[in-house]
Amino acid sequence: MSGLHALLRRLLLLWLLPLLLIWPVAGGAKVPTAERTPLLLLGSQAAYGLWSNVTVWFEPAGRVEAHEALTHLPDFVRPSGPTANLGVHRDAVWLHVPLRVPAGGGDHWIFDVDYPALDRIEVYVLADGRVLDQALLGDHLPMGRRPLATRTHAARLSLPAGQTLDLLVRVESASTLIVPIELAREEVYHAREAGQQAAQGLLAGVGLCLLLYSLLQWLLMGEVAFGFYALNVAGIVVFFFNHFGLATQHLWPESVWLTDKASPVSVLLALVGGMLFIDRVLQAPQDYPRTSRVLRVGALVALGVSLLFMLDLVSYRVAQAAATLLGPIPMLLGLPLAWVRARRGDRAALFIFLGWGLYALGVAVMAAFLRGHAPVNVWTQHSLQMASMAEMAMWMAVLGVRMEGIRHAAEQAQREQDRLQLLAATDPLTGALNRRGLQAALAKRLARCSEQQLAAVFLLDLDGFKPVNDRLGHDAGDELLVGVAVRLRGCVRESDLVARVGGDEFVVVVDGLADGERAQRIGQKLLAAFDAPFQVAGDSCRVGATIGYALSPTDASLSEELLRLADNAMYQGKQAGKRQVCRLEAAPLTSPRC
Repeated sequence: MSGLHALLRRLLLLWLLPLLLIWPVAGGAKVPTAERTPLLLLGSQAAYGLWSNVTVWFEPAGRVEAHEALTHLPDFVRPSGPTANLGVHRDAVWLHVPLRVPAGGGDHWIFDVDYPALDRIEVYVLADGRVLDQALLGDHLPMGRRPLATRTHAARLSLPAGQTLDLLVRVESASTLIVPIELAREEVYHAREAGQQAAQGLLAGVGLCLLLYSLLQWLLMGEVAFGFYALNVAGIVVFFFNHFGLATQHLWPESVWLTDKASPVSVLLALVGGMLFIDRVLQAPQDYPRTSRVLRVGALVALGVSLLFMLDLVSYRVAQAAATLLGPIPMLLGLPLAWVRARRGDRAALFIFLGWGLYALGVAVMAAFLRGHAPVNVWTQHSLQMASMAEMAMWMAVLGVRMEGIRHAAEQAQREQDRLQLLAATDPLTGALNRRGLQAALAKRLARCSEQQLAAVFLLDLDGFKPVNDRLGHDAGDELLVGVAVRLRGCVRESDLVARVGGDEFVVVVDGLADGERAQRIGQKLLAAFDAPFQVAGDSCRVGATIGYALSPTDASLSEELLRLADNAMYQGKQAGKRQVCRLEAAPLTSPRC
């Protein structure tokens, strides 16, 4: 138990480390206005990242207009934190980039901020303090009111050639101030966006395939773990589709409400599915009831906060804080349990442990990114997405193991059922079929009979069994019956039927016979099986048999009639001197053929 507690403490520190980095990167060195070299926009270059030329100024209390912000240029500072990441700030921030457009530089550029989760962005192009062009962007605008109907915040700007310009950008957001700003030629911007759309569409397609698969398995198999997994996958897919601006662009372009609500709600619902999934697959209610209660309460709280947020009863920051606090619960509680169960040989727990290890790495990177301690690049922006895909793949492996377990349990149940059915249809002493088992098996054989494929039903009654039983005892009699069953099975094919239907009466059924002569030869073979003595209770004894038989469909087609005819033939064989094979044909014939 101490080892488990130590592991839990390490995991908690691993989670808290990025969360402790909550203070935004503030300040930076002031850059004298005279030393701010304008960025030269050459017509030969198709795109410019602007962050290396940016200075920032956090707006004090009260709204500041563009011309007022321009007067505060001496207060603008060079950001000292990671590239394009200003961390968490409640105040709006102004960005300034001096530009120089030489002759031939062209005047049409796409201004782009590739971080869709920003509330409001105001863009101004000024020359000598006059506003030449401006644009309003942000996710508070429906798609129809945006300058360009794209997933990122983009607008066409007119930058007149032969002038020195001031590019001012005002940004405000309830979340992190991540502002990867760029100027690009229109064809370059759209080509890059096509690649982003294809990549995100592929990842979303993978998520949808997993979602449909888990839903179908839930419906077909009735295993609720698949339903919880489906909820988790759905939440993750919707979150990333909205986070990267694709949902606003393609699914609800005119709904600002959905754009605002989708990310926190999808994360909270993913947590509901994740907690209940882990509770199920790790069998926490049976083995760890306290952990199970915490997981279920956490799922209930996440569901409640999501509903309150959708009803506008709690704010975006409250919903975001709830998702942040609840997020590590399934990992911090489930990882130690997964580790313990994995060490016991539980393959599903091993996959959970690996999946959460990858997910924890992605969460740590994303936490540092959202708190302003990691630069904006393809790895930091997509770290959580890649980690979530890896986690989903591991959880799919968990479900595979779960299905294997369900299939194994079903096969075990089927084997047990078959065993019980076999016991019900089998003579416990000899292992041959009993009367009930014979009736069921014989009916199936007779259904396949024809004039070209006959079935012979042989009824054998032992001659001289009672003296052996009286002289050597019942145990020896039982041993003799077992020996008789073994010899009868040795005379026929493995697919043929051997049954014990009375104290010393046996039935043998052989099908697929071409004619009655073949049946007569088999009967003689069965009779010859009694020529050699039996070794019983350390003594040698001899018994014989009288055999009567009937053919299907020649003599009769029903099992009861065939057995009656075989019994009558056997009785007449007894009357004729025993130890012979007889066939009594159907009425009106009554004389046996022995």
